[in-house]
Amino acid sequence: MTSAEAILREGDEGGGDMASPGRRFPLRRAALWGAGLLLALASAWILWSERGLGEARLRAKHGLWSEVHAPVERYLRIHPGSAEANLLCAEAFVKDDALPLNERIGGAVARLRAIPDDAPQAVEARLAEARVHLFLNYSPAVAELAMRRALTIDPEDGDANYLVWKLLDLTRRSEEVEPFFWKVLAARPEGQRAIVLRDWYLSQFYPLTSTSELDRMMAFRISPIDDATIVESNRLLRFRGSEPDSPLCNAAMARWFRTQGDLPFALDLLDKTPSADPHDGIWEPFFRGTLLDVLLDLGDIDRAGEEFDRWPAGDHGRDYLLARGRVLQDTRDDPAGAAAAYAESLAAWPGPIDWRTMNRAANCLARAGNHEGATAMRDRAAKLETLMDDKVHDRLRIVLGQLDNPEVLREVVDFYRKIDRPEEAEAWSSYIEFLGRQTGDADGAADAPLPSGG
Repeated sequence: MTSAEAILREGDEGGGDMASPGRRFPLRRAALWGAGLLLALASAWILWSERGLGEARLRAKHGLWSEVHAPVERYLRIHPGSAEANLLCAEAFVKDDALPLNERIGGAVARLRAIPDDAPQAVEARLAEARVHLFLNYSPAVAELAMRRALTIDPEDGDANYLVWKLLDLTRRSEEVEPFFWKVLAARPEGQRAIVLRDWYLSQFYPLTSTSELDRMMAFRISPIDDATIVESNRLLRFRGSEPDSPLCNAAMARWFRTQGDLPFALDLLDKTPSADPHDGIWEPFFRGTLLDVLLDLGDIDRAGEEFDRWPAGDHGRDYLLARGRVLQDTRDDPAGAAAAYAESLAAWPGPIDWRTMNRAANCLARAGNHEGATAMRDRAAKLETLMDDKVHDRLRIVLGQLDNPEVLREVVDFYRKIDRPEEAEAWSSYIEFLGRQTGDADGAADAPLPSGG
């Protein structure tokens, strides 16, 4: 009971000084005035806090990020679930260079995680969190979990699919990009699709080039003339430094050492990686496939077979099929089974251009006695190997620098038809038709003859 209530009750019950009514009324008026003052102060504080979001927006508009925190946090005291305010607060943490990096990262992530998955801004919040982890903390595994959470909310979101695509490129997993690429392409306006198609080409045929802008932005590349292999090692070392126990980071780093011929060190990295947590299962095929390749390259066929038998049940993706083919070929003397596994792996991208696996399949078919199938597979591999020649792709890169030239772009259409990729050929043809409509030559653009020498 408050003091004001006690005074009023005392008067009502007659327990006070009944002979002094003049004394009671000033006390009652004082209590009422006090309550009114408190109410007025509370109302003013609420109004002041309500205005915080507008003040914060204004300061953010002018780039005064250190002055955004106080007003937006006032607003969040009375609207803690406001997605807009939490997003703005997170942005202020990210962009306020005056704060220590750990405080920027922790503050931003806390605000973004306050936005639930059923909020209209949920995808935006999950992607913002992913960017904080990737570009401020260099933590690709944590970033990927946030990206995939965004895709769970909206599997068709163009920005979410694009960010996963780029992260796959950054972590030596360009072969997994295709499903994300098609969704990015579908989400882009017609006039921007050539840029996406060009990025797709670079991602699959020149993955180190495809990440050059991100490498520059993240300070892995200091100069345009920096050696691409060193740039990639800078990136993978930085990722592993941020997440030393990550199956993703250790497998990516081990793959780099494998390409450099340092198989013992690659195996040491993999062996020192702790057992994956359940939520790390999305990287298990990548990690285990890397481990098997390294073991087989080292000639440790017994352990390779044991590790293959530990492959997660139910996974029959391309990593699994390639590993199965190698194990059956190199350790279990089953050429027919190996050929079948290789053939199945060729059905999924980048199988249609994987001439090395085609040659492996051909060797297995020959050992299994299927000489006709072996010859056909070798012919297919030889044709594709010719199309992978540097001269072919040097020309294509020149062509892809002329996205406003429909005539030369038909060379790209022709290339995709030759590698049996009608979807890309059709996408490029549609863009050529778009250019024709823009210039008033819609009838002839797509059917123009190839330039001489194309």
